[in-house]
Amino acid sequence: MSPDDRSKYNNEDNFEDDLFKKYSFDEDKHKSRDYEDEDEIINSGRHAKRFPEDERFIPEEESRAQAEDDFFTDRDFEFRNGDTEEWDDDGARSTKIRAKRRKRRFIFTSVTVMVLLVLLSIGIVFGYRYIKNKYFSGTSESQPTQAETSIEIPSSIKLGRDLSIIIAGADSNLLEPQIKSLILSKYTVSDSRLVSLCMPVNALFDIPGFGQDTISKAAGFGGMDLMKLAVKNNLGVDVENYLLMDVISIVNKLESVKLKLSSEIEITNPDGSKTLLKEGENIINGETAYNFLSYFSGQNPDVSVSATGFQKILTDSIIKKIAGSQKGDLAGNLSKINDYIETDLSLEELAEIISTISQLKSEKNKIYTLDGRIVPLDEAGNIVIVPDISKVSSIFGVEGKAEQEEPVYETGQTVRVVVLNGAGTKGLAGQVSDLLKGLSFSDGKPRYEILPPGDAQNYNFVTTVISVKSEEDANIAALEHLTKVLMVLSGEINVNADQESDIVVIVGMDFDYNAAIANLENITGGQTVETGSQATETTEGSSAQTETYVLNILNGEGTQGIASTVKKILEDKLNSGGKVIEVKETKNADNFNYGATKIIIHKDKSGIKDIADRIKDILDVGEISESSDNVDNVDITVIVGSDYTK
Repeated sequence: MSPDDRSKYNNEDNFEDDLFKKYSFDEDKHKSRDYEDEDEIINSGRHAKRFPEDERFIPEEESRAQAEDDFFTDRDFEFRNGDTEEWDDDGARSTKIRAKRRKRRFIFTSVTVMVLLVLLSIGIVFGYRYIKNKYFSGTSESQPTQAETSIEIPSSIKLGRDLSIIIAGADSNLLEPQIKSLILSKYTVSDSRLVSLCMPVNALFDIPGFGQDTISKAAGFGGMDLMKLAVKNNLGVDVENYLLMDVISIVNKLESVKLKLSSEIEITNPDGSKTLLKEGENIINGETAYNFLSYFSGQNPDVSVSATGFQKILTDSIIKKIAGSQKGDLAGNLSKINDYIETDLSLEELAEIISTISQLKSEKNKIYTLDGRIVPLDEAGNIVIVPDISKVSSIFGVEGKAEQEEPVYETGQTVRVVVLNGAGTKGLAGQVSDLLKGLSFSDGKPRYEILPPGDAQNYNFVTTVISVKSEEDANIAALEHLTKVLMVLSGEINVNADQESDIVVIVGMDFDYNAAIANLENITGGQTVETGSQATETTEGSSAQTETYVLNILNGEGTQGIASTVKKILEDKLNSGGKVIEVKETKNADNFNYGATKIIIHKDKSGIKDIADRIKDILDVGEISESSDNVDNVDITVIVGSDYTK
């Protein structure tokens, strides 16, 4: 309809009605007609040309599928608001999809926030140790003070006051540390001298508030402050400060330390493996350092208690590495290890004591060990040490006496020694030979291989003479040790390349046996000194013992005649140079189920511990203990266990 035709209508409504009639399908009109087939219906009407000719006839299944696809769309059910400018042309389906996506994003965000909160909580809980160690000192760092470090330490950074401190080496858990080394050190500024006492970590102490337990557990009970108090109460030495070190992390952060040894040592690691450390310098990492301290901690029943002196050797090596050799090394190294130490010293005080110790010469850096009696706890080999504190006061209290004492820790090579009687006193060479036979290095290695004693070419030696075959290091070290032990003050010292043994000792008229025994106890710092089993010389056999010890030997494993066999062995070994033991009785024990041989001390007689040690050495088995249960009234009871016959 053209615009001209449209003008004849009076209004818009009449125009729309006529337009509807023109294009609508007249159903009544078509009802009155008969169509030959369905095609005529399709081809009739105003929309007969809607489908092309080639699309009219399609298979029924395809037609239905097309109808389902094209029947309705989301747009057929959307209504526009003519006045609304914002309209979603994608339809309701897209709107729902976006709503689902928003929901998923909300869930993902919520889960992410929860995970972050959990991680934050874990960080707060497990970050306690890090925060505690990082800010342990409670003081600000003093970089200018730390930076003034070099080989020649300025006097301003040296320790300027007397100080007593416990230095402990442990594993990586400083909150509940497994302590493997414990050293009590006292520095005296007046003579720039440091005296250190190495303690077995399994020494029995009375811990305030917790009763008797091993000293290493004090740190776990109440921290290092409790350990300071326990050491003070038990040893009578005031302890002002402490330094607890994570040995593994510190050594690894410092990229190894140099451990210098005077002889080769093989240590057994906690896992049972072996580590061989050579004579001279060894470059070791943190794990080896910790295993080294564990081996010499006092907890190993196969290692002498006096070997705890090795703790100080390694600790000094670590301190020297921290101090460094160049200007600024100390400041840098303290920064590296700050998270792996716990101390009540300020950083300035810590720098001062590290600098001071690292510069001490050996004569100003004395080492002693806290000796004691080993007490087995169980058949698994666990032991504790009952400490002998009788010499502690002299070590730390009497300055002059402590200065003249030799450090108890030392390693070296065994040398061959022969002792000759040059004074004519009957049995003199045998006495000295017996005295030297019992001496050993801290790792248990014998100092001397004692050859049969004899007489000198005459008895006119007024002073004691010591001669060496050569000036090798081992011979010179042994000569210096013998000079101190035998108190050779004015005797001659010669080099004789023609002699067979490494060292020849000609005992002169100036020798005092009793004074040498007392002097030896001071030099060894409380170590037990064994006497030899026999020494024969031309003038007389070995000197007689002043004490006779009464023994009972019991059969605790069931083999017939085993107690009598052990009796004969002990008498042959111990009584060869005089009557040392008297076996009162051999009989059966209360049962035959003793797995380990027992050596039980009943009386507190002079030298009885030495005899118990010698019995253990002769039998090559035995657990030494003490008991007041003494129905047989003897000095020592030996119960032979099945370990003796294995």
